[in-house]
Amino acid sequence: MSSALLGKNRVSESEVIAVPDVPFTRTHHPIHHREVIRVVKEALGFIGLEIIKQEYVLAAEGNQMFSVWDLDSGTPEMKWSIGIKNSLNRSMAFGVTAGTRVLVCDNMAFSGEFLALRRHTSGLTSDLLGFLAFKTMKQMVPRLRAFQSWHESLRNYPLTEDAAKILLVEIMANNVIPASKFHQFNELYANVYDNGLWGFHEAATDVLKGSNLLTLPQKNKLLNGVINSYIDSLDTANRSTLGDFYQKRAINL
Repeated sequence: MSSALLGKNRVSESEVIAVPDVPFTRTHHPIHHREVIRVVKEALGFIGLEIIKQEYVLAAEGNQMFSVWDLDSGTPEMKWSIGIKNSLNRSMAFGVTAGTRVLVCDNMAFSGEFLALRRHTSGLTSDLLGFLAFKTMKQMVPRLRAFQSWHESLRNYPLTEDAAKILLVEIMANNVIPASKFHQFNELYANVYDNGLWGFHEAATDVLKGSNLLTLPQKNKLLNGVINSYIDSLDTANRSTLGDFYQKRAINL
């Protein structure tokens, strides 16, 4: 099975734990996925957060792991989520990113900014790993609050038809969603979600539900960047260069 397929197909926690160990070397001491799962669960318990749902994917013959854990905090409509990445082959550091899940549509969103615990070096004991996980999750709580606040704030921004077209071009140009999903996005934005910035974001994250979970945080980071640039253009008292750019793009649509 290819890495791309593994990145899309969910696996169970037991399958992640069963990935074979990678031998240590003098300079490379890989943190196994099972240790990542253990220390993050313990850290969440220490700070009083409960896990209510877990999803996992594996890639690169089990060497890469990405997981999404939904937590019991947030609001009745939107729960906190964390994305966890790890590798056994030095391809990516053990890290955690903040996210949310909108319950009514099951859309996931991430900030895309990872807090890295530590790269796979020698001398990393189990106790030190546990301490680093606890420290990281303590730092993650304000990031979760901030990302939830940002996500909810999108409801405050209406979106004209021209602005929606421009933003759609931007996210396609940034490879957030492929051009082949153009009609799916338009159908969702026009008929399922409200025609504002919140609805635009939800339509995009709805389309992304079928994406490779390993690449989802980066796609969300790019999506958030496009949206933040648009918000910044609205908040600038004088017409900005970005605002001029948007107006020119609108004229050509």
